[in-house]
Amino acid sequence: MTIDIPEYFQYESPIRTVAVIGAGVSGVPATRHLREAGLEVTVFERQSKAGGIWNWSPEITKPLSVPTPAPSHGAFFPQLPAEAGPEPVTKTLDDADHEQRLRFSPPNPVYWSLSNNVPIPTMAFKDWEYPAGTAENIRHDLISDYVHSYVKHFNIDESVQYNTRVENAVKIPKTDNDGAKWRLTLRKVVPEGDDKVKETYWTQDFDAVIVATGHYNAPFIPDFEGSDKWAAAYPEHVLHSNGYRVPEPYAGKDVLVVGCGTSGIDMARDLEEHVNKVYMVGRKPETGPDAYKSLRNWQRRLLPKNGELVDEIKRFIPPAPGAPIEQGQIELVDGRIITNISLIIFATGYQYSYPFFPQFHRDPALGAPTPEEKKNLLITDGASVLNLYRDIFYIPDPTLAFLGLSVNTSAFSFFEYQAQSIVRVLAGTARLPSTAEQWKFYDTLVQRTGDGKFVHFLGKDGERAYVRHAVEWINRDAEWSGASKITGHSPEWIKASDNILASIALKYGIDAETARELRQNSTGGKEPEIKAEDKAAEETKAEEDKPEPVAVAAAA
Repeated sequence: MTIDIPEYFQYESPIRTVAVIGAGVSGVPATRHLREAGLEVTVFERQSKAGGIWNWSPEITKPLSVPTPAPSHGAFFPQLPAEAGPEPVTKTLDDADHEQRLRFSPPNPVYWSLSNNVPIPTMAFKDWEYPAGTAENIRHDLISDYVHSYVKHFNIDESVQYNTRVENAVKIPKTDNDGAKWRLTLRKVVPEGDDKVKETYWTQDFDAVIVATGHYNAPFIPDFEGSDKWAAAYPEHVLHSNGYRVPEPYAGKDVLVVGCGTSGIDMARDLEEHVNKVYMVGRKPETGPDAYKSLRNWQRRLLPKNGELVDEIKRFIPPAPGAPIEQGQIELVDGRIITNISLIIFATGYQYSYPFFPQFHRDPALGAPTPEEKKNLLITDGASVLNLYRDIFYIPDPTLAFLGLSVNTSAFSFFEYQAQSIVRVLAGTARLPSTAEQWKFYDTLVQRTGDGKFVHFLGKDGERAYVRHAVEWINRDAEWSGASKITGHSPEWIKASDNILASIALKYGIDAETARELRQNSTGGKEPEIKAEDKAAEETKAEEDKPEPVAVAAAA
């Protein structure tokens, strides 16, 4: 399959055809760079357009179950035909309730007030700027417009199979006539009127696969005692954060938000002016990198005016059958009982899940893998993706690569640097270190971070160091291969990145004194610059454009 020479890794056969799974903010720039490198690329996207999670839908996604499924099926349950081949096989299915189309491609985790968490100048792709005059914090629809303008300008649609999901991906051994291939089983679901869908299956082979599905498509809800009964009795009153859209339906209610991370705080503050009270459950961060603990401690200070931070949950006690949900009880670990809750939002994050790779999953229910077994897996408990070199190349077989796994980065620009790294390696104009050196790098990382969620955590300093290394590596090998060189972060990008706390303060409308204190605690005293008029203008436009609340969708 692959050949190692003492210093560098080499593919056994040249890479010519590449499949990209996902046309979001990592898959889209990857497609551009793959084509410019002369590779034949096909993108598979289950939505009807590019843009990934930035595509808004008013429909509400319900969790698959409470607690959520094991990681091997966390994102979706694959639908495989009895047999499939390169020739498409099509049939028509009834879909009057839209169950088929909603389960095939659930709505994205976008709430109406969602805006960027990092300054807009750091969220740009190379060679494509935001419109002149774009504010530092903008709502999701303007970010979506930016991505779609990039797609149009670089003709990305020409390479994308929309309404298509990868149901299975396996490695096919080499033959006398051809090298080893990745065989993808593909399923296309297209609406036919309002009550039917056309379903088509086929297979397609590729030299390499880039998984660009991100990490916001497999909701995680912990297994609290009684939560399953509560959710079964009141399914429309229990949401994962990916199902939250607008605050108006919950006016005057008491709401429990489980989780004090970015989404939990965002939603609590969005509910602030509408609900009676917001209870927030959040563990105090005691493990992880200092930057992570600092971020989480800071977020705990951003509660809404009518918010209360409470202890962790011990159990849910549902009300008697037929009684209103408000009579249910939530017992905390400190013994306190909370009642009168009308809505529960689990802002408890996501798990990594690749249902099309069952061979690389080992769910916790199957027991812990042996060390040797673990070296070939991608997912165990869903907290991370294992065995990757620099968060992208699958070390046992680097014809498989990943985008969009690293967290606490300026996603758009960072993922493009990762994409360029992958493309250079696949095109043969940059070299991976030997397999032994890749394992050494990964093992050293795991010794420092563990192989759980912190293995993907970068933060500002980690992101900059990662990009510096990528640029140095690509440019060093460009001298060897004759390829063009790339540039690192611009001075403008660095300046905007340095202003991240001020940008977030602007987003939340934090007063100058509080913002100054936050900045001093984080950076040694430099006061942020907050333009109140920008914040006011954004709030006015959001209120004018906000849609009417919609009914709950029954599928996920």
